[in-house]
Amino acid sequence: MGVLDTSTPNLARACDYLLGGGASFAADRALALRLEAIHPGLRELLFSSRTYAADTVARVARGGVSQYLNIGSGLPTTPSTHETARAFLPGARVAYVDRDPVVTDHGRVLVPPGVRYSTGDLAEPEAILASADVAGFLDLSRPVCLILTLVLQTLDPGTARAVAGVLVRALAPGSYLIATAAPGPTGRLPDFTWPLPLTPDDLGSFFAGLDLLPPGVHEGLGAPEGRVLCAAGIKPGGAGPGERA
Repeated sequence: MGVLDTSTPNLARACDYLLGGGASFAADRALALRLEAIHPGLRELLFSSRTYAADTVARVARGGVSQYLNIGSGLPTTPSTHETARAFLPGARVAYVDRDPVVTDHGRVLVPPGVRYSTGDLAEPEAILASADVAGFLDLSRPVCLILTLVLQTLDPGTARAVAGVLVRALAPGSYLIATAAPGPTGRLPDFTWPLPLTPDDLGSFFAGLDLLPPGVHEGLGAPEGRVLCAAGIKPGGAGPGERA
């Protein structure tokens, strides 16, 4: 890991601050407050997405799935994927992937053994799947829980559908996809682009080939301006929720 630059604000650390984490510095906290001023409800949106993901990871882990691939992960703010899964399965393997090398460098010092951080771009799913920190760490012939929270809308809906399709096809039966998206137009933030609004139908289309878990695509908890679109699905042919996969 190189020398950590604490003077340049970083979006992931700003989000960590908004979520109550301790990995931010003064420049990050200043960025977080500017983002909140531009987009009221951003903090609630982040909390809503993180809460839904954690609750669903807990459900999946209770069913026995012990492998997790979190792409566009940001920093592992509590409740993180690995903390949540390992509360039920202490040996769960978690691979975090983010396109920002600052995030991956910082993330590596925050996670315990058995958890990986690697640099990869969601727009290049084949490269992520072939990387040593995914293909050499997770057994893709067994169920994996794929987590894509507040990241698919950094791509246009057509590209996002194609990317989700590549990732889902690589998963074994009994695997899960957890996804969230901010509904409606959000504009452009520094290094944080949600270029197009996503509708419930858009989010649902990313689950082609999967069986949606009840209640399907829905809004998460929170005030109206902070609600996030949420959904989770399972790839048919494997163990269902509550069964060891």
